[in-house]
Amino acid sequence: MSAASPLLRDTPQRADWREALLNDYALAVLTLGGVVAVVWLAPFAVYRALTANWLAAASDAILAIAIGAAAWYAWRTRDTRWPGWVMAVAIVGGIWAIGLAAQFAALFWAYPGVLMNFFLVPAPAAVVLGAAAVLGAAALSWQELGGTEGLPFFVITNVLTGVFGYLVSQQAHRRIERWQALSLLDPLTGVGNRRLMEVEFAQAFRCGASVGALAVLDVDHFKAINDGHGHEAGDAVLRDLATVVQSALRKTDRLYRFGGEEFVVWLGQGDAAAAAAVLERIRQVVRERVRIADRAVTFSAGVAVHTAPESWQACLARADAALYRAKREGRDRVVWTSPGEGASSRT
Repeated sequence: MSAASPLLRDTPQRADWREALLNDYALAVLTLGGVVAVVWLAPFAVYRALTANWLAAASDAILAIAIGAAAWYAWRTRDTRWPGWVMAVAIVGGIWAIGLAAQFAALFWAYPGVLMNFFLVPAPAAVVLGAAAVLGAAALSWQELGGTEGLPFFVITNVLTGVFGYLVSQQAHRRIERWQALSLLDPLTGVGNRRLMEVEFAQAFRCGASVGALAVLDVDHFKAINDGHGHEAGDAVLRDLATVVQSALRKTDRLYRFGGEEFVVWLGQGDAAAAAAVLERIRQVVRERVRIADRAVTFSAGVAVHTAPESWQACLARADAALYRAKREGRDRVVWTSPGEGASSRT
């Protein structure tokens, strides 16, 4: 899209590393594990290889690679789910390996291991993995633990550590969910906002294949609605339109409010004919069900079918160009753009 068009202007950039660590506790824990793997485990693997302790060297190297790779993948993709599982299992394996190599040292590593797992995997899995870590450390360090005399103390203190980890992780998870809902949903209409659209498009369009069609919708004569009936009436029109459009979309389609009276529809499945049928259905149902002072509310739309390996920005720019043709041609219509067509220039 050209510099004259504000549709994609001021796109938020990826958060820097400080913001990422503050806003994503799973990523912070994975980062801590990655630092430990690089600073602690990797040098030990080298040292044990130099002293011909090949079993311990191999164990440390495998753990360092697994944990370090999980942290690296999480930073590169911002996906913490599978890296969390890899690191959680690696933590338990590491505690067992320490128990085999150094006996009593496994007892001390059990506590941070139990705690960290609650921030890496779902709570039920963290309980199972924590129990495996505690039982493994106790069995492999039985003599240093003091046999049955030290077992109750070791188990109880680890249970308390686990309870603390569960409470803190659940509170953090709920707060993050609320923050995400506030940051990714439009507060007026309840549909996805521009930030959510950018996140989902960045993931979907990265695959290199065609991902359907994008449509840019703009409410016709919205300024006149605000001027003639007030901003509260204009807000009501936007809420009604978002509700009606969502009711007419397929389960695979997505609706976002881009700003003001503009919406973006992602038609993710089907060919151009299927997308055209959906958009025509939306246009008709909006005319029938969204009204202001007994007058029908209409919208203009521009549509572009994605052609791989086109970026989502370029595809959306073509849809924006078609939108402005629809407005110039009389509004209340859907106009399609052809591949390779340039961006619009708003005036």
